[in-house]
Amino acid sequence: MAGRKRRSSVISHIDTERSPKRSRREESQLEEDEDDLEAILARIREQEESEALARKLQDEWNSADTTDATGFEMDHNAIVIAEEDEDEDIQVVDGEALAKRQSSEDVKKGNRVSVASSSSSIKTRGRQFAVGQSAQPGPSRSVPLSSPGLNTPPDIRLEQYVDLFTAKRSCSKCGSSLDSPRGFVAYSATLPPPSLISLLHVPCKKCKINHCRGCSTRIACPLSCKGKGVKGVECSVKSCCAEVRAIALFEALGGFDRLYINEREGSDARAKDATARAPKATSASVGRGGTGYGTGGSYGISEGYARGGPTPAITAHNTQAQKLAEHWDEVIVRALTTIRDFLPDPYSDSVQVYDMIPHAAIQHLLSLSQLPELLGSLLRNDSVTDWISRSEVYYAMLSLLRRMADCELTIEVLIDRQWEKSKTCGIEEWMWKDGEIAWERPKPTAPASRTPPLYAHFKKLTRQCEVFLAGAFQLIDGQGNDEVEDTALKGTSLCGDIIVARDDMERAMKVLGKDGSFGTDPEQAADHEHGADDETHITESGEGKKNAKAKVKSKGKERDPAVDMERAYTRDCERLAFKHISLSVPDVDGLRYLNHHYANDLAQTANASRNPKDRLHLVKELAVMATSLPPGVWVRVDEVRNDAIKIMIAGPQGTPYEGGLFEFDCFMPLEYPSRPPLMHLRTTGNGHVGFNPNLYNTGKVCLSLLGTWSGRPEEQWSRNSTLLQVVVSIQSMILIDLPYFNEPGYGQANPNHPASIAYNMSTRMNTVRWAIVDWMNDKHRNGIWADVIASHFTIRKASIRKAIQTWTEAQPHLLGDPLKQFDDGIKVVEKWPQAGQEE
Repeated sequence: MAGRKRRSSVISHIDTERSPKRSRREESQLEEDEDDLEAILARIREQEESEALARKLQDEWNSADTTDATGFEMDHNAIVIAEEDEDEDIQVVDGEALAKRQSSEDVKKGNRVSVASSSSSIKTRGRQFAVGQSAQPGPSRSVPLSSPGLNTPPDIRLEQYVDLFTAKRSCSKCGSSLDSPRGFVAYSATLPPPSLISLLHVPCKKCKINHCRGCSTRIACPLSCKGKGVKGVECSVKSCCAEVRAIALFEALGGFDRLYINEREGSDARAKDATARAPKATSASVGRGGTGYGTGGSYGISEGYARGGPTPAITAHNTQAQKLAEHWDEVIVRALTTIRDFLPDPYSDSVQVYDMIPHAAIQHLLSLSQLPELLGSLLRNDSVTDWISRSEVYYAMLSLLRRMADCELTIEVLIDRQWEKSKTCGIEEWMWKDGEIAWERPKPTAPASRTPPLYAHFKKLTRQCEVFLAGAFQLIDGQGNDEVEDTALKGTSLCGDIIVARDDMERAMKVLGKDGSFGTDPEQAADHEHGADDETHITESGEGKKNAKAKVKSKGKERDPAVDMERAYTRDCERLAFKHISLSVPDVDGLRYLNHHYANDLAQTANASRNPKDRLHLVKELAVMATSLPPGVWVRVDEVRNDAIKIMIAGPQGTPYEGGLFEFDCFMPLEYPSRPPLMHLRTTGNGHVGFNPNLYNTGKVCLSLLGTWSGRPEEQWSRNSTLLQVVVSIQSMILIDLPYFNEPGYGQANPNHPASIAYNMSTRMNTVRWAIVDWMNDKHRNGIWADVIASHFTIRKASIRKAIQTWTEAQPHLLGDPLKQFDDGIKVVEKWPQAGQEE
């Protein structure tokens, strides 16, 4: 009490010294001094209350009940963590004896009591924290009273927590009703933003005291606090309780949503303006009726993803757009860093209770915000050049993803399929009921649409990184172009960190018992849409998955087997699409490519040097190709020489090539990308079959993009063209339903033309013999395509068999029995070890 009297005398002294006439500045200064003194006195009172509480806790060690009138219930094995002072160790005492002494008003900085199960604990820096279920009263409890199903959109799941963010509070001193603050978060260079910290306080101007917006605890700081408390000491509000951490996350996401939506609108307006100013195309690409094929861009690289979000396109002559893009990247880094810092960090060296028992609302806040949209655009970005130039953004994203993977609540945002919005006002406007968030639906009465989870995109990104690393290390030899080496070093460093982040996240998922493949598997996604519940989601065991599938099949009608087949085929195509393998055999003179059509070209260029920039270009392009190949296309690149490539393309359904596999050899000349790649068809029936007017029996591939046909100028090869574009052109423009009309001068396609019908009949039988049955031979059992052959024919056997049966019935006088040959071949392939096996 002596200390309190001394401080009271200080206030009296200040009052007696006041002049009857004071300047406005002096009066303001005195008011601030009073605020500081009041804050100090409040802090002293809290300390005294804390000491008194500690004494009472000790006296009541063995006398308390487990339940009190406030509704708190504790497990008999629970422990309580009571922090007496910031500078002292935490005291761990028996929670069973202390339950009735606590209420929501006791949870405060310097006098915090939290309840947890004693099933496990974490020790860090001399402090012990219990890990388990929280027991908090009132509407803002961490664990919801009811848990909506997984198919419930996040806005509905967040409704039960709205009061935490918007409801009025009561002053702890005078009882006045206090509004929850509302404002705009500006992402300045100071982190966390002062504008955000100010929103974590609920000030009472009447009593001139501040409260934590989460638990209404008094905070010893000025009324206009923006992060600095008394005498410049950092304000404690941001680490007060789990509730205020959720509020801080909400404000951080709200500020980001506002910026993101505004930037997207601005980007759309700039794109429309650029389109209006662009010159109109004067001619169209040649379609059916000729053999000139070309497209106007690089297939598989979406410009919308190039900047990882709604940012202006950058050109060499658009410095203003570049400045806008760079500023946007700065904002992204600040926002991602701020959001990360308010997420639970259970592996921190200074772990807090809210890190171990976070507020349940944070999962739904993240899902409802625009953050998944931004992360998705960054993860889908397939431009290695863009990754490197925006490395700070990607490092900030990796740090955030790692943090999200560490917590059982936030990891759900990564591994669960995303909800697709049709419109959004931003999470802050939605929370205050000033706007709406609507979900995309295929039909008005249908459930909201879902998109692949963020982790599915992240795994594709890591696949691209692995392919880039496989080729980029060859560029770091100290003898090439300094600029190229610098880019390669930055790229390998970033890609290495992305792969390490994947490994860290997968380890975290195992610790939390989560399956990272959930949502990435089309079959699992279908099960989920057909009624798989929360129990199915968290089950990892094989027995659990079988039960889940049985549960799905028991509800409603059976799914179409053809749909399941396509899903399985797409999944396996993605798994096997791209690999680095050895295509050569060692020889006294070096490596020899005996089974490659361009073996001589490879031998002649063995000691030649490719331009460093062109080498880097090829490495980047292969990285994009690794995750951009359409189903039914597989690529194998030599692990030593990236210019030696083999390609397999499956014949599309509804064409005379259906079910067939067509192999191509590819060589990238030294001048690539100034010159087009060289392509040779190997599937020619030993040189006897020309499968198409564009595919000769000699193996020649006639395509304007390859320079083997004189098409229009816009259809010719340019440095902006890609190998992926060539492959897609072959699959979609050569292997078509009416190939007869690919011959120039044969006119427009007519399915009833007798010559076309006869051409298709012949092509079908050649497909069965040389592109289907010939591959189903034990001579390919250990070849480079064994896994592709096994996957393709075992998964699609019913579909391919049906096609062959239809073709055979239309030609009853065929020699031999194609259907029996196919059935015999399937029996052979199904005995291969690769058939049906996952990597």
